[in-house]
Amino acid sequence: MSGKSWRIQIAALAALSVLASGCAQVVDGRGTYSSGLSDVPDAKVQIEGSDNSKVDKIAGNAIADIQAFWTQQMPAAFGKPYKPVSKFFSIDPGGSKSAPCTTSPSDIRGNAFYCPTQDIVAWDRVKLFPELEKQFGPFLIAMVLAHEWGHAIQRRTEMPSNRTIVVEAQADCYAGSWTKTALTAGAPHFQINREDLDQALSGYLLFRDPVGASADDRQAHGSGFDRISAFQEGYEQGVKHCSTYSDKRVFTEIPFTSTEDQQRNGNLPFDQTLTDGPKDLADFWAQSFEATFGKKFNPVAHVTGYDPDGDRPSCDGTQVAALQYCPADDTIYFDKKNAMQKVYDKTGDFGPMSLFGVAYGEAIRRRLGKTVNGEDALLGSICLSGAYAGAVFKRRPGDKGIVLSPGDLDEAIQALLNFAGSSGLFDANGTVGFDRVAAYRKGFNSVKNCA
Repeated sequence: MSGKSWRIQIAALAALSVLASGCAQVVDGRGTYSSGLSDVPDAKVQIEGSDNSKVDKIAGNAIADIQAFWTQQMPAAFGKPYKPVSKFFSIDPGGSKSAPCTTSPSDIRGNAFYCPTQDIVAWDRVKLFPELEKQFGPFLIAMVLAHEWGHAIQRRTEMPSNRTIVVEAQADCYAGSWTKTALTAGAPHFQINREDLDQALSGYLLFRDPVGASADDRQAHGSGFDRISAFQEGYEQGVKHCSTYSDKRVFTEIPFTSTEDQQRNGNLPFDQTLTDGPKDLADFWAQSFEATFGKKFNPVAHVTGYDPDGDRPSCDGTQVAALQYCPADDTIYFDKKNAMQKVYDKTGDFGPMSLFGVAYGEAIRRRLGKTVNGEDALLGSICLSGAYAGAVFKRRPGDKGIVLSPGDLDEAIQALLNFAGSSGLFDANGTVGFDRVAAYRKGFNSVKNCA
């Protein structure tokens, strides 16, 4: 069965009250998650074992919209009609009713899966779905189900590989393709906005392999960067692109290469992060700017940390933010006590390094004669931060400069989703996390994408 990825982060959730198992019934309600644009009633979907709970209504709505999507997409993408998934099972892991492909209800605790031999989808309605809805909103439930439908599509077409990580990445890609419809009025029950997607994407990031896992592991599903990259590719390029996934796909998930790095969980000490990160960025652009852009490089004048409890520096007459590039004096200012410490504590060392990379990106844009103000400028600067990360990813132990540790790229995504644009860490200028991550990925793939 697929879907073990959902179990990884949910296993530690606090226990919720146990609901009694029910028999098969039609989940029917009205308005619990309609589009908001019209009076769309909840879908009538027969779910085995349902107790008619809120999360089962959300699941029923998602199933209806996802099945409608594939009814349209299967003929267009694969030249054949779509055969609907046979049955759906809502399971109480502490109850007496099991789903097919399991030996007991407890097998599905904290999980959701598609079983290809029985062509069914099942989920934990007591732990998994309620906690996802509580922490990240209803749409994350739909995204999880859309991923499982990706596996159903693989059964109806062909598997992309014998490697689990490729199979899971393609299912993420298919989930992203469906998600695009939810933002373009193509999913009646889930006509979401960008903020809804950001919230759900933050939850999706949790369903990554443990830090230090190998992409070659038989159970590998991918790092957060790998999974969200596949999801966004599906969103951006559609079902036909997802169908091209194969063993040629490159993954960023890497194991630890030293005991010392593993003991530190891949993180430099905080103080060293604030010194080594900006220094490595400065060295990178000094070495690559002219080769990339054909212009002579002038180093950034200053990188200055300040104590927010003291006198805050000013940029062109206005007090600087927690992290800011100031064109007036060509200086990157940063709050070395509170803001950067918070990012480091929540993400790890490459979170603040990536935000420093955005500030350097603004300095690079200024050297190219481009504006550093506005939404497009911010995304362009984030793209340049991703280009730095892409170059560092290619380094190997023993190379000069910082070398990426397992989990670093996930830390970058978390910083872009949850910190960029808040607490003075850049003015988001109307951007949302999804777009910031997409810009970072583009730069990671090639600095040419940042032109």
